[in-house]
Amino acid sequence: MAADGTGNYATIQAAVDNANSGDTIIVSPGTYYENIIINKIGLKDLELRSASGDPANTIIANSTGSHVISMSYGDNLTIKGFTISGAGTGNAGINMVGSHHCTIENNIFSNNALGVQLTSSSTYNTIRNNIFSKETAAGTAINIARSGSNEISGNTISNHSSGILIGGSDGNKLSSNIVSQSIEDGILLQANSKNNILENNLVSTSGRYGIYCANSVDNKLISNMVSNGTNGINLVFSPGSTISGNDVSFARDHAIFLDNSSNTNVENNSVSSSPYGIALRYSNNSNVVNNYAYNNTRGIYITLWSNNNMLSGNKAYSNNNGIVLVYSANNNIIENNEVNSNNNYGIVLGNVFENKVLNNKISQNDRGISLDDSSVKNRLSGNIVNSNRGYGIRLDNSDYNNITSNIVQSNKNGIYLVNSNNSYLINNTVPDSERAIQLWSSSNDKLINNILSNNRNYGILLDNSSNNELSGNTAFNSTVGISLSSSVDNNVSGNTISWNSNHGIFLCARSLNNLIYNNNFNNAVNTNVRNDKCTWNVANTSGRNIMGGPYLGGNYWAKPDGTGHSQITPDENNDGFADEPFITSNVTDNLPLIDVPDPIAPIADFSANPTKGIVPLTVEFKDLSKYATSISWDVNGDGKSDGNNSTLVYVYDTPGDYSATLTATNENGTSTKSITINAEEFIVYPVADFSANPMSGYTPLSVQFTDLSQNAISRNWDIGIDGTIESTNASFTYVFSVPGSYPVRLTAINENGTSSKDLTITATKKNSGGGGSRGGGGGGGGSPEPARNVDVKELS
Repeated sequence: MAADGTGNYATIQAAVDNANSGDTIIVSPGTYYENIIINKIGLKDLELRSASGDPANTIIANSTGSHVISMSYGDNLTIKGFTISGAGTGNAGINMVGSHHCTIENNIFSNNALGVQLTSSSTYNTIRNNIFSKETAAGTAINIARSGSNEISGNTISNHSSGILIGGSDGNKLSSNIVSQSIEDGILLQANSKNNILENNLVSTSGRYGIYCANSVDNKLISNMVSNGTNGINLVFSPGSTISGNDVSFARDHAIFLDNSSNTNVENNSVSSSPYGIALRYSNNSNVVNNYAYNNTRGIYITLWSNNNMLSGNKAYSNNNGIVLVYSANNNIIENNEVNSNNNYGIVLGNVFENKVLNNKISQNDRGISLDDSSVKNRLSGNIVNSNRGYGIRLDNSDYNNITSNIVQSNKNGIYLVNSNNSYLINNTVPDSERAIQLWSSSNDKLINNILSNNRNYGILLDNSSNNELSGNTAFNSTVGISLSSSVDNNVSGNTISWNSNHGIFLCARSLNNLIYNNNFNNAVNTNVRNDKCTWNVANTSGRNIMGGPYLGGNYWAKPDGTGHSQITPDENNDGFADEPFITSNVTDNLPLIDVPDPIAPIADFSANPTKGIVPLTVEFKDLSKYATSISWDVNGDGKSDGNNSTLVYVYDTPGDYSATLTATNENGTSTKSITINAEEFIVYPVADFSANPMSGYTPLSVQFTDLSQNAISRNWDIGIDGTIESTNASFTYVFSVPGSYPVRLTAINENGTSSKDLTITATKKNSGGGGSRGGGGGGGGSPEPARNVDVKELS
């Protein structure tokens, strides 16, 4: 048909009205002003296409406010190769109602209020490789309403209010579409749209959201590229979705945002150059895993009662702040992330509680990890925090936190607590900083078993801090090991403070009522104390002290050159205390410790020869223990002593496995060693043996077999080793009638097992003068025949 009325039909509508299932309507180039309605009942497999295949050559323009093409309850209809334009407000270029398996492809939709609209359960339709554009940005290019399992792919959409709108529709797939310059949303899922897949779409320059899911659940957003919009990917009241492998950049607000959207997986995305890289608000139980956030104001941002989320394996590089948890984002896990080169904080927690920050690598930020604004009961453990320009870990107005087993190295300052109380700092390693651990105006904190080395100023500095416990720490090779400034009522005990260049411990004039005992001081200058109001020893109390002595008292006072008070003062009564008190400026230690060598415990060891054999088994045991004053043998495992001499000979009469144990004892304890002795029962196995006479000869060859086996109670003879038993007698005769080599096996048997022996019998044919053959067997082949009156079977 043609636009001038020539051809088979004057109008497209006329062709459609006369079409039957399976027909193809080919439209010649031209401009057609029609509103086409395709609603014939039962019509299917119809194709409507332009003759040229070039959408620019065929234009369908409606002249009223109706849909340009209306398709109702169609099945497997195809429309392709047209330019479709002119649908006014509320109308579509193509409107599909209750239609299935239809294809809209290779068309241009120009200046329609709605480009393509699917409604009323239109399913399994394909909209692909179309171009949607408008001169003025308004309307929606593709609208899917209450219609599922459709595929929208390869379309190019520009300058609409919304590019693709999915409402109340499930199971649709949107892939490889290009959507740009949307006034509002590039792609929008709303009204409880479920199980849709958005994959490999390119969405840019959206006024509101690049991809927006509102009140829609269990959708998958995979490998989309979203850029230059106000927001990139936003989920609002849309739980259970997967956001994976997307690249979102240059958003003016959020790159990826979960708002009231819990149980969501956000994984393997790249977010960059936005105020918020990945943000969660009122969203719980989600996984934010293996994402790359860079050049954002906030790389990953968790806020406002977003709880029980997992942040793992992410990389937050070159943001202003790397990972941020604020405003009651509680019970989250931040684990195994890399947070590097951020301009301000690496990881910051503000006004949150009971989060776990575990095993992260945090380096080259302005500050490493920060807890502030009443962040309580959080746990920081196993993190490597190094080379940050400010502090490694800082707590500010945050109580009851646990800082354990972190490596905090080469930061300006290591761990810093400001107005932070009742926290635990345990087993941290803090080298190469200006101040390894500093407390300012902080009380009731416990600093236990930390290693603080090679720090430029202080190992531990307490400033205006009280009632803290410093125990079991090692502070060495810094300027000052431990310093207390205006700090009172602290307990400093069990620490090793050595090789510090200025002095081991410093107390200013206002650091009063501190208890300092059971420490190991070994510095050229051990003390610089400006008041005499501190206590340097406790009363003589039973208990192992830091130098191995049996009593607690004062401190060990040593110097690297060996001239310290505890090194040169005798201990005549061997009580572990120097016989003279240690007295220096403002320090009096009445019970200075001496170095008591560690007690030597016994080491049990012995040999046994043999460890395995037949009963009765005689075994010789020899004591090889070290440092033992007495020994005891229990070689049969009955819990009773079998002797206490250095050598023991024992006979095992009953078969079995026995645990032989030696217990070695001295005044410092006991030690045991055990080995297993295998006493085996004597088992007699049969040994097969027999004779054959003769073993070769001419046919018919009569052979006498005689059993010579040992320890056998029965036997089986197998001539030819074919599984047939020829005899069970101790001796028998067999006649081989046919020439050949015949294997013979004797199997000897007793109650413990079997044994076999094989021999070969060779029977040859005797030549006669006439070249014939004699003897029986029927020529060359077959089986040997048994002799008469010999009870054997013929060998077959």
